[in-house]
Amino acid sequence: MQELINSLLVWVVASTGYEQPVELPRIEAVTHQQLIQTLCNDQFCTAVAYYDSNLQTIYYDERMQLTHDANARGFIVHEMVHYLQDINGELAADEMNCEQRIEKERQAYRVQQHFLQENQQSTHQIDLAVTLLGKICQHLD
Repeated sequence: MQELINSLLVWVVASTGYEQPVELPRIEAVTHQQLIQTLCNDQFCTAVAYYDSNLQTIYYDERMQLTHDANARGFIVHEMVHYLQDINGELAADEMNCEQRIEKERQAYRVQQHFLQENQQSTHQIDLAVTLLGKICQHLD
């Protein structure tokens, strides 16, 4: 698994222009229920992975088959972008406005989309997510 994580990080670094970090992010499988509790306050949601900047750890749904599923690896790629943003000082949430936070999310989606395209996977859900991102800040104003 460590070899897979390393190769994904090398791919993300090459795709983003960030420098190769000294350390790999921690990556941990958790139950879907844990994801729902953490991200959705025990309400139904479709989340399968997230990056915790306090712990510099990527958590993913244990049901995902990272070694066999390019779509699953795409979620890890997305979260690795957030890891690189974080260690480069770009995720100071208290200093960013809504549009700046959304731009960081867009960057992660663009890299994920590129990864999926290279692996001959559909990007329809990514297209939809990016479209919806543009409306989030409007609803918060």
